[in-house]
Amino acid sequence: MKYSVPVNAPEEVEQLVAAGADELYCGFQDAWWIERYGDHDSASRRQGRANLCSADELFGTVERARACGVPLYLALNSRYTEPQLDHLEELCRVFSDAGGTGVIASDLGLIWRLRKHSGLALVLSLLAVVQNAPTMAAFAQLGVDRVVFPRFIGPEEAFGLLAAVPGMQGEVMAFFDKCPMVDGYCRHRHGVSYPDRDAADVDDGARLLYTFDTIYRTHACLRGSSEYLEPNPCAACFLQAFEGAGVGFAKLGGRGRPLEERVRALAFLHEAEGLASDAERADLYRLTFNAECACYYGPFTQNRYAIEPVEACPGLGGRMVVGSQTDYGQFDLALDALCERSKAISGVPAKGASAAMRFALLVPPLSDDGLARLLGALPDLAAQYSGVLCLYANDLGTYVSLKREIDAAGYGFEIECGTLLSRWDDPREIAHFLAPTENPPRPVWGPEGEPRVLVYR
Repeated sequence: MKYSVPVNAPEEVEQLVAAGADELYCGFQDAWWIERYGDHDSASRRQGRANLCSADELFGTVERARACGVPLYLALNSRYTEPQLDHLEELCRVFSDAGGTGVIASDLGLIWRLRKHSGLALVLSLLAVVQNAPTMAAFAQLGVDRVVFPRFIGPEEAFGLLAAVPGMQGEVMAFFDKCPMVDGYCRHRHGVSYPDRDAADVDDGARLLYTFDTIYRTHACLRGSSEYLEPNPCAACFLQAFEGAGVGFAKLGGRGRPLEERVRALAFLHEAEGLASDAERADLYRLTFNAECACYYGPFTQNRYAIEPVEACPGLGGRMVVGSQTDYGQFDLALDALCERSKAISGVPAKGASAAMRFALLVPPLSDDGLARLLGALPDLAAQYSGVLCLYANDLGTYVSLKREIDAAGYGFEIECGTLLSRWDDPREIAHFLAPTENPPRPVWGPEGEPRVLVYR
């Protein structure tokens, strides 16, 4: 198993390689970006010292990594507007010319541009939430050669996905940064430092820090508390099984954490590899971190269904909505009712419904099994609802598979992207952001311990 480790500064490279890093990755957020888009996490889902902040730092890190003989990847794993893509495409060209290895990305537009214009290797971020083979195959066609699996994918499922797309490499999270939500469907803006701390006193002259959500209350993940954030979540006991499933890379999170924490975690994982039992690994964890083991996978794995409850879909005017893009139970019930007519569900039209009644079926992100079930149901749906049904798909593989099947068979269905796939913001959240009483300025400590004030922008 090769370890991919975050680097926060050029001078860290040699120490991380000496500790056993097989490859490095970094973020980048310079003054140009901050001036235009704010100093929140829009560049790469992390803020402050989790990113290199100048061209000199970026080039210095590339040079040192090359001297040590290790690959260096640039994390550009957020979602971007068209002007941002113009800037990032040029950044990637400069990074490639300097000797950078590849880019970790999730934005379809960025991947498309780099496929056409760059020799960089493409790693698909876990924020793309790859959970079915058609999604993997679609990104493979765009030049992606490695996928970081979302945290709810275990060894057995990873084996099936990799077997379905020969040549694709797999990567899993091994340490740090465990979140209960499915990251790629989360619109939350993260804290300023790692972790964010309220300041007791803030000077009047403290520098303003522009963000989207100053109190971290509008989204499903924090709800005013960070108690669920284990300090050192660990996958040491599962890495052998992942390696047996064909996964070749293990990622350490923790971009922005102190160097000594990342070095200690990496050394622990290397030592744990040589142990014969999980009990011995748990003992080593206690000795290393002075705490009981905080497990990443197994019974504690992130729930596949832990998606933010965002339901507003564009273009739904005049349609009756059934199913859910975040509640799998509602979707299954609606699909059963549509196909079998044996289970009543509010809002589902009766068999032979009037053609004037148009409605939408919200489809959540699906596993291979769930996608196979939906594809198998299309003939029944077509027999009853051709011309009146619109499917809203919320992962790339489901969208591509449905589109191909519908076009090939001539089914009279429309198909659109749901808000999880297209990442539309919920107007209710935007309204909350814009309310000064709900989103007031808030004092924090910055990445270097300096007092700062979060202000909505």
